[in-house]
Amino acid sequence: MLDIKFIRENQDLVIEAIRKKNANVDLDEWLKIDDNKRILQQKLEAKRAKQNKVSDEIAMARQDERERKITEMSELKQEIKEATNKLKVIEKKWQDILMSIPNIVSPNMPEGKSDEDNVLIKKWGKIPKFGFNPKEHYILGKELDLIDTEKASEVSGSRFYYLKNELVLMQFALTMFAFETLTNEEIIKKIVADNNLKLSTKPFVPMIPPVMIRDSVQKSIHRVFGDQTYSIENEDLNLVASAEHTLAPYHMNEVLDERDLPKRYLGFSTAFRREAGTYGKDMSGIFRSHQFDKSEMESFTTAETGIDEQKMIVGLQEYMMQKLEIPYRLVHVCTGDTGKPDYDQYDIEAWLPGQRKYRETHTSDYMTDYQTRGIKSFYKTKNGERKLLHTNDATAFAGRPLVAIMENFQQADGSIIIPKVLRKWMPRKIKKISNKK
Repeated sequence: MLDIKFIRENQDLVIEAIRKKNANVDLDEWLKIDDNKRILQQKLEAKRAKQNKVSDEIAMARQDERERKITEMSELKQEIKEATNKLKVIEKKWQDILMSIPNIVSPNMPEGKSDEDNVLIKKWGKIPKFGFNPKEHYILGKELDLIDTEKASEVSGSRFYYLKNELVLMQFALTMFAFETLTNEEIIKKIVADNNLKLSTKPFVPMIPPVMIRDSVQKSIHRVFGDQTYSIENEDLNLVASAEHTLAPYHMNEVLDERDLPKRYLGFSTAFRREAGTYGKDMSGIFRSHQFDKSEMESFTTAETGIDEQKMIVGLQEYMMQKLEIPYRLVHVCTGDTGKPDYDQYDIEAWLPGQRKYRETHTSDYMTDYQTRGIKSFYKTKNGERKLLHTNDATAFAGRPLVAIMENFQQADGSIIIPKVLRKWMPRKIKKISNKK
């Protein structure tokens, strides 16, 4: 969430962020509630102070005065109870609106209303040319016995799948490739140098985080996917929609030393999403599903290095896509397509020959201190000053690069060539075998 003092002192900037992100927030209403809350708090504090005073007076009062003071004390208790209940109602509304106020946006972020307004930064790779009509991944998946959505639908419902045979190996190969890359300081050093960044070359720490998170914590870091989040009935728990949900609060209620920053983590977990509001979209195959495995980058930095950290992360995402030899484009996400916590965002979209268009496979979000304020994640500067940590989170690999590899490397005989960088973990080719089960 935004700092309350910042909101009051930068109302025009906050209103502009609300407008640019198409957020349904009435800042004027919140400001009025904030004023009323402050006034009521002051009155309540005055009544409590008076209560303490009367309590002392009762102990010292004569008998005839004591009864009057006791009556006065009883009246004060009732007034305090009523004011406290009233304050709770006001605070609830105040908090609800505060949590819905979006982060301000980078002055460099393009303004727009939807993904159609995202700005192309660059394209990389040659679009493959086929001497045949390229198939979509779900057709290849069925023909090569790699994906079974029919049986998954019987067992679990729509938007679930069984990965099989070589595609399972590819899933783990991509994961191992991500972990091998992001824990290699020499690769990070190269990305930092290529982008002329003055950053630490510290590698990412591999982690397997929990896939459940307390509802209050998830709301505090603003990574709730609205009605896409699965909640555990009768439990204060949600299933994570990404590893970032339990990586972001890893340093909650802590004060780190600036000399130990950045803290970089690479987490692998299963992600769960309702995919509400996507009825009829990408129903075939594995492009959009309720459950998928994902490796996610999360970094904690100083305020001064957060922007460059995002540049480094995007550089790492591009490095891995180039090693896979998948054609892609890098886009600067516009204000209307970005999330509430995001100060700036970039997406990588891979070319999918079967669909004949680019589709998003990676995202990189810089949140400044918007996430860490609610969970009290701080660092101490060299001068002893305490500041909120800044966070970046970004995709390493999820399920969609599987789709991109299948479609871009399909062959005329129905087989799929595996990118060279993954062949240390799996065969170089997926081909039809009559006895595959």
